[in-house]
Amino acid sequence: MLQTLLFILTVVRMKNCANLHPDEPTNFSIRVEDNFTGEAGLCIRAFCSFTVPQSVSEPIRTTWFKGDPQNPTAEVPCVKILYAYLGNKIDCTFMLNNLVQGESDGEYRLKLEWGQGKVYIFPQTVTITVKELTQKPTINVPQLTAGKKAKISCKVPGDCVNPSADIVWDGIEPDEINHEGSRVPGKEERFSIMTFHPEPEHHNTKLTCTVIFQKSIRTESTVILEVRHAPKILNSSCCLVWGDELTCMCVSSGLPLPQIYWPMIDSEYYSAFSAENTISIITVSIASFRNINATIKCVSENLIGRAEMEIQVQDHAEKPKVSWSLSTSWIFFTLSAVVNVIFVSCLTVVLRRREKHKPKEDNHVYMTSLKREESV
Repeated sequence: MLQTLLFILTVVRMKNCANLHPDEPTNFSIRVEDNFTGEAGLCIRAFCSFTVPQSVSEPIRTTWFKGDPQNPTAEVPCVKILYAYLGNKIDCTFMLNNLVQGESDGEYRLKLEWGQGKVYIFPQTVTITVKELTQKPTINVPQLTAGKKAKISCKVPGDCVNPSADIVWDGIEPDEINHEGSRVPGKEERFSIMTFHPEPEHHNTKLTCTVIFQKSIRTESTVILEVRHAPKILNSSCCLVWGDELTCMCVSSGLPLPQIYWPMIDSEYYSAFSAENTISIITVSIASFRNINATIKCVSENLIGRAEMEIQVQDHAEKPKVSWSLSTSWIFFTLSAVVNVIFVSCLTVVLRRREKHKPKEDNHVYMTSLKREESV
């Protein structure tokens, strides 16, 4: 009779204890994605949380491992990345840095250790796949102006913590190179900052930033620099007398492309624009010119500056001998004059026939007809 009463009391006490924690987990559980894919040299973050029975006491040591639990080929500790309230769940997030194809790949499992040699290994596996690196550095180029100091940055691909990476610049000799970074829990961005003073000769220069992970995994990006600079009137500019007419051509480079005008000549002139140069051609009667050997001023301007050149007028009374030594400037002048005359003639006919038709844009070379403004 006494034994029966003791049994009933024991059962009642067990039920009361269970009612105190109705939501207490009765077994181990884990929440994590099954597969993660990363690129060589970068990293993988695997977010994870788990619960344990009430009987498991703190502290609990958590380790992700690959291979045999008794003799693992790799072990990865859990890291604290998200500082968020997880309730009764425990964070088991882990990170794999400096991924290597063929080494970092595989199946990982979570092992718990607590108390006096107590161990539990979750049966769920997380598969890690490492692919070839495809991400490239990000180069940020500000607006460049000749003579003004500029800083160009190159960002390392990814946002891994402490990546094993070297950064190499190629294409320009820098004044200095600095390394900077910004970091938040679980993430880090790394930059290489190159400082230099751009010059006109740097325009259209290819600048390459190469990032090397683990001394052998390479990735690079290349940009073509655009350097704004003041106009420069080229030596191919010339003035030539043909019969009773004077024809002058002024060629100027600069960025933005400069405008050219002739302050000494009150006549209509034509300008052609290419990706690199502006060419202005003007033809007038020489009756108003007393000195056939006078110079004609060409002025070129853009937002950055201004350039002038006094072009010597050359008499074409004596025809030049045809020889291989004929200068490139004269050949270019002759061809340009002929092409421009033909182009203007054709353009005039087309515009008259198709006044309402909108011409297609030409991104390569285009011409404008300009008239020098009279000064007030």
